[in-house]
Amino acid sequence: MKKFLLTLGVVLMLIGAATLIEPEVKMPSRQREVDVAGQKLVINTRRIVTVPAIWSGLAIVAGGGLVFVGVQRKKASNASKSPQ
Repeated sequence: MKKFLLTLGVVLMLIGAATLIEPEVKMPSRQREVDVAGQKLVINTRRIVTVPAIWSGLAIVAGGGLVFVGVQRKKASNASKSPQ
């Protein structure tokens, strides 16, 4: 569970940082051919999603929180395993 929290936290932080650097995520384009009055028209569509900076910041903060919790659990489990 500790490794999962750490990994998820790091992934969230990386996604947040990447969307801060490049906020526009481009989806793959789709090409359609339409027959109009005996002529073929080619229609290319591309979807562009813009991620707001607040969501990127929240992803970084949430990832940092998960990393912090994962490290604290790791320390707590190591402390309980050590002989006294």
